[in-house]
Amino acid sequence: MRIHTTLWLTTLVVCSAACGGSSKGGEAASGEATSGGEAAAEYAGPIASTDVARGKEVFDNYCGDCHPDGGADVGPSLIASAHSAPKVRQQTREGSGKMRPFSEKRLSKDDLEAILAWLASVNAVK
Repeated sequence: MRIHTTLWLTTLVVCSAACGGSSKGGEAASGEATSGGEAAAEYAGPIASTDVARGKEVFDNYCGDCHPDGGADVGPSLIASAHSAPKVRQQTREGSGKMRPFSEKRLSKDDLEAILAWLASVNAVK
């Protein structure tokens, strides 16, 4: 299960950066994964937004080309199984594989939290 989650998150990050637009570029975050596959402490915490409508709008803008409505396309389905908010934050900020990271300059903290609120509303984030 840990391998499946790691692969899913890696693909999420790869596809989100690849599909999220290229005009602003992405800088990697400084956080690193801890051993055992857990998200780094800087990504911990509850979802800080309840703005599901904004989250859907931002998701469609940055992620929807590869994950239409959270489903599979170029990237994997994000709604097939739930993932933790810290891991999604880390994947989004750090990137991996083909998916470039989304820096706070490109995707604000508030917008990332709104995306998490929408993903939680469709049971993709627990």
